[in-house]
Amino acid sequence: MPVILLATTLSLGMPQSTFVGRWQTRTSRVTNKPAITVIIVELNQRLGGAVVLVNPDASEIKLPILNLKISENVMEFETRDKNDIFNWSLTLRRDPERGLLHGSSGEMLVDEPVRKQSLTVH
Repeated sequence: MPVILLATTLSLGMPQSTFVGRWQTRTSRVTNKPAITVIIVELNQRLGGAVVLVNPDASEIKLPILNLKISENVMEFETRDKNDIFNWSLTLRRDPERGLLHGSSGEMLVDEPVRKQSLTVH
């Protein structure tokens, strides 16, 4: 009986990472969509996800998150588009629903405040 109780406690007692969710920049007036959305999901106690970039014509590019590392309140990861590697960091602020998204690739630089939206399952 204790083995069953322990297994149930472990499966139900694992807290979800504070990074899990949909992190979005402000909505663009041109596209009426957030320019960047970082989607973080947890599956089998591992984090993963994608970055969605919105072009001026409202088309989207979805890039998988690679090489994800977490240290305290910062999550670092990469995305790749063709030959370009983009390095990202998402830093949580005191309010767990707010963060700062930093990205760089060559001379291109992104520094944007982001807000967390809960993920909805369809």
